[in-house]
Amino acid sequence: MNDSISVPKRQQAAIIGERIRQIRKSAGFSLQDIADRLNREFNACVNKGMISKYENGIHEPSAGTIYCLARIFGVSAEYLAGRSDESQPSSLGGNDAAGHILKIYTRYNPADGGDLETDTTELIPSQWLIGGHEFFGLRITGCEYAPRYYDGDLIIFERCGKTQQDRVELVSIGGDDAFLCHVVRKRTGKSFLPLDRRLEELYFSTEQLEQSDIQILGAAVQVRRME
Repeated sequence: MNDSISVPKRQQAAIIGERIRQIRKSAGFSLQDIADRLNREFNACVNKGMISKYENGIHEPSAGTIYCLARIFGVSAEYLAGRSDESQPSSLGGNDAAGHILKIYTRYNPADGGDLETDTTELIPSQWLIGGHEFFGLRITGCEYAPRYYDGDLIIFERCGKTQQDRVELVSIGGDDAFLCHVVRKRTGKSFLPLDRRLEELYFSTEQLEQSDIQILGAAVQVRRME
């Protein structure tokens, strides 16, 4: 029974891997080039070994990674995923035609909902939502998060309530406006390391975490930077 499930997955991974390899070599990119661009442009955390595993069908990239690779290569995500033989991206600037409109905040507060951006429209691939996943965006205004994020950057978050290892997270403490930080698990609690250097590191013991109003609102999956 396991084989009946795993064989199609391996076949799909092989198709995706071969298309990644062909496009990468045709474009003159090295494995390291692709890893660097994923990390720099989309806030990923990969190395050239992981790209090699994608190409060799050892690991199948997530829908989000396929979308990011498609943006780098200038092809459609449907083509890269082996679901279409049409390699050209849609007329929506690299977004899939069946995209989902992203809700974008300029300020996020779990108590009052924050402030929504209403003058722009951004799409994410509809397949990101498979399995009940939810996403929202936060537009950076100002330079408090430089050099990682700059004024005008759009950070896309996957909504979650638990710490995600090695990912930038959006956190609210005591009902205040959410801020960007790294959350580090400790043996006796958690440390919150703000990306805004004006803010101090915070530590909460396990007991304090249970008693405090601390909300992990989302983990960053992509950053879109204006040219």
